[in-house]
Amino acid sequence: MSKKIIFFGNERLATGVVTKNSVLNALIENGYEIETIILNQEIFISRKEKINETELFAVKHNIRISKPKSSIETEEIIKNSKAKIAVLVAYGKLIPQSIIDLFPLGIINLHPSLLPDKRGSTPIEQTILDGDKYAGVSIMQLTKGMDSGPIYKQKKIPIEGSESKQELATLLNRVGADLIVDVLPKIISNTLKPIEQSDLGVTFTKTIHKSDGRIDWNQDAEVIDRMVRAYSLWPKTSATIFDKPVSLIEIKVGDKTLKSPGAIIDDDQRLRFATKNREIEIISLVPENKSQMSGKSFINGYKK
Repeated sequence: MSKKIIFFGNERLATGVVTKNSVLNALIENGYEIETIILNQEIFISRKEKINETELFAVKHNIRISKPKSSIETEEIIKNSKAKIAVLVAYGKLIPQSIIDLFPLGIINLHPSLLPDKRGSTPIEQTILDGDKYAGVSIMQLTKGMDSGPIYKQKKIPIEGSESKQELATLLNRVGADLIVDVLPKIISNTLKPIEQSDLGVTFTKTIHKSDGRIDWNQDAEVIDRMVRAYSLWPKTSATIFDKPVSLIEIKVGDKTLKSPGAIIDDDQRLRFATKNREIEIISLVPENKSQMSGKSFINGYKK
């Protein structure tokens, strides 16, 4: 059984998070030879990154890194490879069928949701925004459609409902790594067949814009809390406090309040606001062009 593979992506399952390369580490530890790691050139241009943790991993393990500028370049890499299968985790754009067809065993893809629910690029953020009690990972056969390929295996896991985007991404990346090393030998030996996704229960996640992070105090406190956790790192949640633009880092939902939404609850020790249903305390925040600080420090420095 050949254990040569090509890897697409950088394992960053959500915008702004970092990865410890759980899948790549698991593949190496289980004896797979990663011939090439193919990274999406467009992401590096948009993020203005010179190097990331996946490239550092490749250097450490003496793996070739490629950032092809076209499908033709990608096809040449694959044609010169001996790999019969590829693994894709967070590549950042759709793969054309012409490239998928170059692999006799196809491309398998880790998607951080319980497909067909939450297809698209932001399932982790959407899981948090929806207040879901469960998250999950799907290992599927890649097709040219948007996360519509047949499923090899899924795992559903309970979540506490307090996870940040980084925490949930790290958890699902680790769960996905275990699933991939479980199914990969069965796919290579042709003993595991994928099952087509149901047409029922299909949902799509939305593209996130910077404006989505703007706080509306007329919302429930629980909704604002989910926003802060889902939009952490990027695009972040923003508000204006004491006439100063700030990004909220951590908040705590408090007791029910009768004050009107947006009202500051007088307290020299804690920075608290009324929302539609409950008060929230801002534990930490970042004022524009400043470093992160506590709510108490912000009060001391900016309260008029």
